Amino acid sequence: MKKITLVLGLLLGGIATSQAQTGVQFGLKTGVSMAVLDGTINQETKFKPGLHLGAVMRWRPSTHVAIQPELVYSRQGSDNKQLVGYGTMLENKTKLSYLNLPVLLKVYLGEVVNLQVGPQFGLLLGARQDGQVGYYSGSSGSGYVSENRDVKADYKGDVGICGGLGLDLKNGLLIAARLNYGLTDINNNEQDKQLREYLDIGGLHNRVLEFSVGYMFGGK
Repeated sequence: MKKITLVLGLLLGGIATSQAQTGVQFGLKTGVSMAVLDGTINQETKFKPGLHLGAVMRWRPSTHVAIQPELVYSRQGSDNKQLVGYGTMLENKTKLSYLNLPVLLKVYLGEVVNLQVGPQFGLLLGARQDGQVGYYSGSSGSGYVSENRDVKADYKGDVGICGGLGLDLKNGLLIAARLNYGLTDINNNEQDKQLREYLDIGGLHNRVLEFSVGYMFGGK
């Protein structure tokens, strides 16, 4: 009888602990992104820093796994350099704004550390080209031509996968590092698409390293 009572006590204690550590929670996140466009034509690109901000929902049906959809505003794009003549380099920025919806599976390696992986869907909100777009030279002098123009028609939404490593602390603090890997060719410029098809060089894709902190309201 004592053994049965002990087993029942341990079982009930385990269930209570499990219930205390599961459920649906909501939170906020923000952080820094390092973004680049992979597959540009006749340009040298490098990572462009940006910010992201959004909301998080976490459903944790067990202590080992959770489903975490997010809604995140993200500044992406790249810093660009283009050689247009001997010793003449144009420098500009491609600035893309997305509303991203990642849906993550989180697998916990213990109580805090977790692996994150899942699909991401991105709605393009805006796109601008900012910086040097040309160079002139003549009898009256020489210099760069700079513009800040809307180029949203040249780009489109994105579908990709994301994965990374996170920490879910018991006080509600979230820390994560993630790679967002775009699968969609986001180039919507007809001339560029024809050139890509002719040269058989593939499409233009988002690549984003995301470092974030957040807070989940309500204890585990």
